[in-house]
Amino acid sequence: MTFNSIPFWSFCLAVVSLYYLMPHRFRWVWLLAASYVFYGSFDIRILAVLAGLTAFVYGASRAMEGASGRARRLLLLANIGAPLLALVVFKYLSLFWQAFCALGHVLVGTRQAEPFNILVPIGISFYVFKLVSYAIDVYRRKIPAEAHVGYFALYVSYFPQILAGPIERAGDFLPQAKRPVSWKLTSISEGVRLVAWGLFKKLVVADRLAFYVGEVFLSPNYKSGHLLFGAYFYYVQIYCDFSGYSDISTGLSRMLGLAPPVNFNYPYLARSVSDFWTRWHITLSSWLRDYLFLPITYVAMRKIATDRWWGVRAEVWGYAIGTLLTMALAGLWHGAAWTFVAWGVLHGIYLVVSRTTSRARRRLGRAIRLNHAPRLQRMVRVALTFNLVSLAWILFRATSFEHAWTYLRYLQFKLPPAGMANLVFDLAIVAVLFGLEYVQRNRARLPILDRVPIELKAVGYALFVIAALAFSVDASNPFIYFRF
Repeated sequence: MTFNSIPFWSFCLAVVSLYYLMPHRFRWVWLLAASYVFYGSFDIRILAVLAGLTAFVYGASRAMEGASGRARRLLLLANIGAPLLALVVFKYLSLFWQAFCALGHVLVGTRQAEPFNILVPIGISFYVFKLVSYAIDVYRRKIPAEAHVGYFALYVSYFPQILAGPIERAGDFLPQAKRPVSWKLTSISEGVRLVAWGLFKKLVVADRLAFYVGEVFLSPNYKSGHLLFGAYFYYVQIYCDFSGYSDISTGLSRMLGLAPPVNFNYPYLARSVSDFWTRWHITLSSWLRDYLFLPITYVAMRKIATDRWWGVRAEVWGYAIGTLLTMALAGLWHGAAWTFVAWGVLHGIYLVVSRTTSRARRRLGRAIRLNHAPRLQRMVRVALTFNLVSLAWILFRATSFEHAWTYLRYLQFKLPPAGMANLVFDLAIVAVLFGLEYVQRNRARLPILDRVPIELKAVGYALFVIAALAFSVDASNPFIYFRF
């Protein structure tokens, strides 16, 4: 069952309906059972991995809460080590084995390894990060270890989030899950609105752009100007695909009376790459900041004994080391391929260069008097950031470094006549998307929208879903981030 299939929506209708019909004390049982049924529908074997890791982290966290000193630290290592080991074994073992054998081939002439297939539990990257953040928060005493194993298991396996996030913190989810909620038409209406908008992004925009992007990336030779639009459209495609999933996930949670975190905030309007990472996959960005970047930066700065090293301030070294390592690991988290690591490193370089050149760029802005035209300055920064991020997406989408190099080598600004009709149509689709999102961003300026009766809104959302399905391309096309 995927989010864009009829069986899934039949399943959701049953889950939401029975959720409000049963007493509050049994709702966690119903949601947990529904989550395990949903997850097991992909492959019954992956339930064992989910249940095993859940049980281990639950028990280790309970033991860690009452421990102190060395025992507490050892329990933390076990608590985060077990989920991360599972992630490495299931997702990265083949990649690391091939790299090890390739090194042996270069050094001593051994035969290179063939890739081997291993069952990869879908969504493991997301729920492992949930487990790790929970263990660390308990260790830091930010939250108490959850005593109720059922609620903890629901947090880990909650079906709207298990496949591709958002990566919600236990301290936010568990109090909401335990709070009694009653059926409210406003919550259902808001949930339907988000689901409708997510389906539009996925089925109408992302899946339609996928045809153009797929054709361009499949054979970039002599595609010239279409390669430029291919990179731009892939940015929009992956944004609509992933944020569309997040909208659907959030909409389902709203229907169940929960308020999950915002995961996207119009990232294509970012004015810098650092701003992009505060707008793109926000729950992952905050996870990386709190559990990777800050600890790595702190350790790096402690290792530098002086205020300056090679003439560079210690905090700059700490920021650079923390950023590059964090973004490299972020790239690896996205997929078991070195192109993903390179994508992460490239973003790390963007961030470090941006940090180290901030003064020079401010002086340049004053010299060319760009500061006196704030709107123009904002447009220039948005355009530059959009192009830098689009360039990095080429690495993300490419199947190999050779593929990415071929793409860049044939990229030109001249547009051949072939394929122009598809390009114009896709540009119109993107324009409609940006227009609708402009309305959403500026709802405060359109108070008439808040005066529409909720019953009429519900009918409008339903009609919007029907229209999205009518204009959809292929309802069986899976979400991109399900791979990660």
